[in-house]
Amino acid sequence: MVKCELAYAKIKDLDILVKHRLGMFNDMYPELRKEIQESEEQTRKWIKEMLSKGTLVGFIVRTGEGLAVGSGCLWIKKDQPNPTYSRSEAPYLLSMYTEKEFRRSGVARLIVKTAIAWSKDHGYDRINLHATETGKGLYEEFGFRPTNEMRLTL
Repeated sequence: MVKCELAYAKIKDLDILVKHRLGMFNDMYPELRKEIQESEEQTRKWIKEMLSKGTLVGFIVRTGEGLAVGSGCLWIKKDQPNPTYSRSEAPYLLSMYTEKEFRRSGVARLIVKTAIAWSKDHGYDRINLHATETGKGLYEEFGFRPTNEMRLTL
């Protein structure tokens, strides 16, 4: 891994978080570049609001020179209690992105490791996420397993 440090995101890091979230979508859906670009302002507003409320915990990885090379977030989502989980919220890992030239150097691994530690430290016993085919291997290394969710697009 390149010598990097992880820090918690603050409002001043909003541009980085927006850039990386849109970059993630551009990698996943290159055919939707126009729609992704058009979602920038809405994305910026949502991230700013969630960070301000404390329901979004951002992680930014920077080189020793201060260059932001990756980021990811935990969204503390409202959830319904059930017989196996009594909390009314659960962390959801999202917006995982690493700049192309720093991929496969441990940046995403550092974010996931930190997100897991943060979740444990705050009393959560699970983290949910949506994994791309590219990301599944990394998450499986940490013990993430598929669930039985389904979706109907209306």
